[in-house]
Amino acid sequence: MFRDLMNPTLVSIREFIQNYFFFYGYLGYRIPLFLALGILVALMDGFGLAMFLPLLKMMADSGGGDSDLDLGNFEFVIQFMLDVGLDMHLSVVLLLMLGFFTLKGIMRFVESYVSAENQRRFVISIREQNIVDLSNYRFDHFVTADAGKIQNTMSGEVYRVVSAFRSYMGILQQIFIVVVYSFLAFLMNAQFAVFILVGAILTNMIFNRMYEVTKNLSHRISLGNEGYQGLLIQQVAFFKYLKATGHIVLYSRKLIEKITEIEAANKKIGVIGSWVQGGREPLLILILVIAILVQVNWFGGSLALILLSILFFYRALSAVTQLQMSHNQFLANSAAMSNLVSFKQMLSEGAEHVGPVTKAGFSTAIELDNVSYAYNSQGKVISGVTLAIQKNESIAFVGESGAGKTTLMNMVAGLLLPQEGVMYIDGVDINQISMASYRSKIGYITQEPVIFDDDVFNNVTLWDERNPETTERMWQALDMANFKIFIEQLHDKEQTRLGNNGITLSGGQRQRIAIARELYKDVDILFMDEATSSLDSETEHVIQENIEKLKGKLTIVIIAHRLSTIKGVDKVVVLRNGKIDRSGTYADVASESESFKRLAALQHL
Repeated sequence: MFRDLMNPTLVSIREFIQNYFFFYGYLGYRIPLFLALGILVALMDGFGLAMFLPLLKMMADSGGGDSDLDLGNFEFVIQFMLDVGLDMHLSVVLLLMLGFFTLKGIMRFVESYVSAENQRRFVISIREQNIVDLSNYRFDHFVTADAGKIQNTMSGEVYRVVSAFRSYMGILQQIFIVVVYSFLAFLMNAQFAVFILVGAILTNMIFNRMYEVTKNLSHRISLGNEGYQGLLIQQVAFFKYLKATGHIVLYSRKLIEKITEIEAANKKIGVIGSWVQGGREPLLILILVIAILVQVNWFGGSLALILLSILFFYRALSAVTQLQMSHNQFLANSAAMSNLVSFKQMLSEGAEHVGPVTKAGFSTAIELDNVSYAYNSQGKVISGVTLAIQKNESIAFVGESGAGKTTLMNMVAGLLLPQEGVMYIDGVDINQISMASYRSKIGYITQEPVIFDDDVFNNVTLWDERNPETTERMWQALDMANFKIFIEQLHDKEQTRLGNNGITLSGGQRQRIAIARELYKDVDILFMDEATSSLDSETEHVIQENIEKLKGKLTIVIIAHRLSTIKGVDKVVVLRNGKIDRSGTYADVASESESFKRLAALQHL
């Protein structure tokens, strides 16, 4: 039975230590520095309160009380003053008391400053680490990850972890304060102190169940927040569909239900916190009253010593009250810490391998040797593909839906690594290459254009410095994308804000902004995944003419359902069921590939 009682305590102590090292990993020596300042604050306050002893002694000696006043173990305070040559005068005692409390105020200010600085560093460290870890996360892991979990952990959970950090620092601080005051109280009157200590332990046992409930509710809140963030992301992404079909009302109800569920748990935590806050101090005072009556009436204790012990213990009990509140607040946010740890572990396990070779773009050829790839346990999306893409060659991937075109393009772009076979960049195994350096020279235009909620200039230049040179380059890129005249007619021209995902633009206009961005960038390889699918025929023709101008100057890889857009490429690769059916010039595959002929017939070519 004793072992059953001890196990929860041992688990709590182990978790408490683990939490300390969690925060220490972010702040290092700043945590013990903060705790040392807290101890100094408590000591200065304790020494200030100890100055009441000389006052009591002076009152007793002057006939105001028992001249044989027993000061117990604190007799050393009077003796110390006499030893250093301080007279037992009222003014001297009061000045010493003022000095100790002034030092306490200074220490308190420094402590608060260090606390604010620690919190600032902690928030920055968490956010920086999350951002860096997410940017290093592998693409194939990201596409199958829980978007709600990522969004919630990167935003809402960070605030909860910061709240947990504040509460945990409060717990540590109050623990040391309780230790200091309890030590002083034991010096004053050990027997009385034992009574109070036993009472404090009993009250803690009463509230333990509440803390366990709070911890469980915290986990429920974290899961609820993840679900809410996931639903919210999808509402924003699919707003047009939900609005047009009338499903927006039903979907909004799901969001409201999730909010209600989260806030119900928050309310329960608040109620438990109110019980703790309202009930803790009356219980402690009840114990204090009982202890005084027992000590005076049964053991004949000195009331003067008890009164001074009360001062120390009232400070200690107040710290205990604050400790319990901090503990409850910490538990309310503790699940966020668990989520952050699991999130970091997920990102770490899915981190992209950084090869030792730095290679910006490529200089001779990209070669795929019998490569295959499958998503999860599904069948192979591409299988046994062998292909070479020469420097400054234009190549098109065509095939029916599901043939593996986008997967193959993503592999050439370094977003996916071969699960079987080998891919070489200029003869170097891709696993030996730092992919960040390789991608720095890649332009990627997708069917669904990426438009940032910013102005035209920042969307095209990706927040390049605004000066005459970059502005001129931006206008040239817009002109090549056949979009210059439209932007010039806007009231704010290149400073026009485009809204969330370019909501103010049509599909074709968004695509032209995306194309202009890649034309602005100094790239070696340009990937176009259905990039012209949202454009009208005239604009498509203009862009095709500009792409023709780029042929031979950079490597162009195209996926296109419109076969008319790829007639001028150097090589056409026809994919069927994840394998290469035919490859060669447009004329070659048009005459040799049956699957290409079917696609051409459907488009009346």
